[in-house]
Amino acid sequence: MKAHKMLLISTGGTIAGEIATTKKDTDYEIKDADAFSDLIKDTLNHIAKEWGIRVDPTPLPMYKLDSSDIKPKHWKEMAEKIYERYDEFDSFVITHGTNTLGYTCAALSFALLNPGKPVILTGSQVPIGMPGSDAKTNLENAIRLAVWPYDEIRGVMAVFGSHIITGTRVKKDTEFDYDAFKSFTSASIGRIGRIIHIDVSNLNAHKGYLSQRDYRVAQSQKTLRCEPDFDTNIISLTEFPGMDPDILRKLANSGVRGFIIRAFGAGDLSTNFRDVLKSLKDQQIPVVVTTQAPNGVASMQVNEPGRFLKENDLAIPAYNMSIESQTAKLSWLLAKKAKGEITFPMLCREMVTDLRGEVQIVEEKEFKAHQSAD
Repeated sequence: MKAHKMLLISTGGTIAGEIATTKKDTDYEIKDADAFSDLIKDTLNHIAKEWGIRVDPTPLPMYKLDSSDIKPKHWKEMAEKIYERYDEFDSFVITHGTNTLGYTCAALSFALLNPGKPVILTGSQVPIGMPGSDAKTNLENAIRLAVWPYDEIRGVMAVFGSHIITGTRVKKDTEFDYDAFKSFTSASIGRIGRIIHIDVSNLNAHKGYLSQRDYRVAQSQKTLRCEPDFDTNIISLTEFPGMDPDILRKLANSGVRGFIIRAFGAGDLSTNFRDVLKSLKDQQIPVVVTTQAPNGVASMQVNEPGRFLKENDLAIPAYNMSIESQTAKLSWLLAKKAKGEITFPMLCREMVTDLRGEVQIVEEKEFKAHQSAD
């Protein structure tokens, strides 16, 4: 039987940060990220022997970076590396720092439109080799998922702790616990522990996004669509009582091409912002409005301030998109707009179109009691 071939891409982060190796006197010797591939050799050799999987580790140029320093150019490098070597491997596993893991998962979900192979991201809370490290467990679990079974798991996902999460829903929930990530406002694809438990309906929904419109699930590089450009000349702001709306005008005049605003309630941006929003619309600068409520939905349909914005197309409701997906998606669409592939109205429509499972549209209708005639 042909061995499963997996490309392991290392980008740095805690999982490959300060690495500890045991010395003969039982003390720990701290090494840098260069030791990561050496330290996991035993794990990879065991996987090759017992599981019949050939794992080829390859560091990208940013493999010593803390994930706080990951940039869109690195998203592009990851996506292009997968595209470049797509025909050589059956699956791809990326080790990544936890701070921006959700952003990278979302970005790769948009950059790789129709992967027919698994792209699994993971990391750790404790560096590999340190006492109590979860690095090897998370890495082995990511590999377990990537090969279970070959024809069922595909597309961008994260495996961390006991959770399996679709790429556009990865949210860091704690900086302390081993189960550091959760699926944002939606059910996860599954759980992984002694066994792998998959929620079939959620997995099928995840896979359904990989064959939309005019493309099919890609089994070869020839049909894989890779669109890895992002324009992150955007500003993300949190509204507070008394905030000066002219801040947006000044930022737009400085060259900012898009805004994400965390407003009150269900997307109820203060009425003081209406004039500047009209000006931004005239300049074709998109404004995405989300909510400050941790589990809220920015439908802009509940109160008059939000309804006015929605009814007059002055802002784009984020609904239940995570801030990670909002940022990656808006940046991705702005790059397409800059290349002339889409227009401003198309960008606004695409932001509220569910492309990768990132958003569910909620239509709220006022309840009215039915009265029977006397």
